Amino acid sequence: MRGFHAFADRHRKTWVTVMGVTAAAALFAGILGVVNSDLFTVRVVEVVGLDGPPADEITDAGDGRIAPLPRKLTPLDSQQIIEIAQVPTESTNLFSLKLSGIEKRLLSHPWIKGATISKRFPQTVSISVVFREPIAISQNSDGALYYMDSDGTPFAPLNLKSNSDLPVLVGFPPEQVLPALRFLQSWSSLGLDPKYRVSSLEWDSEKGLQVMATYSLPQSPGRVRVELGSSFTTDPEAQLGRLREVLLYLSKNNIRARQVFADLGKKIVVRIARSS
Repeated sequence: MRGFHAFADRHRKTWVTVMGVTAAAALFAGILGVVNSDLFTVRVVEVVGLDGPPADEITDAGDGRIAPLPRKLTPLDSQQIIEIAQVPTESTNLFSLKLSGIEKRLLSHPWIKGATISKRFPQTVSISVVFREPIAISQNSDGALYYMDSDGTPFAPLNLKSNSDLPVLVGFPPEQVLPALRFLQSWSSLGLDPKYRVSSLEWDSEKGLQVMATYSLPQSPGRVRVELGSSFTTDPEAQLGRLREVLLYLSKNNIRARQVFADLGKKIVVRIARSS
């Protein structure tokens, strides 16, 4: 009798094991069938987080101050981003879709600084991008103009249709680019009337920092070259104050100047424009 019970127990255990394996196989087959079904085929690609339509012209805020690309203007629209991403639709299952290749394609575009890609079941790929924000325009040794971000990286050729008021950096060695950008950002943070703006910074190895700036006058804005000398590398804040002082003085006294010599430690010398 004991032998019979032992045989029955072994038989029962074997049967349970077989049933368990069969159930697991059936479950796996079912999951595999669902995963590979058309239900999870990628059919929709969406772009989220764009604050507005793309700008036909890449500009700054338009008020003359050093500002990043406005949030309401974007250099790429949703359709352009989708074309860059090249997400395979109607042929790829969402479970097996690799996101790394999509991210690599997006980051290869000069205007895209970062990208977040996610799967939204059952059939959607969602894309969000962060655009580079130009704060200046740089001129290389060949004379070509590029947008430059706050990291000092030239990243895309200037759009000649843009009418951009971003300031231009000319002649700066690589080690002086970031100080020049900080100078511009500090100028913007002074909170002066937008009529007082810096249109270009130029570095001359002998003369030092030269600033082309505009300032307020009754009939039309004044435009003047201000020579600030070599103290840019040692005392940029003092030069910033010197530039502010010069422009406010010219505006207050209604002086249309052509050139101003305002190096630190020296008297300010103003060359008057002939029309003044």
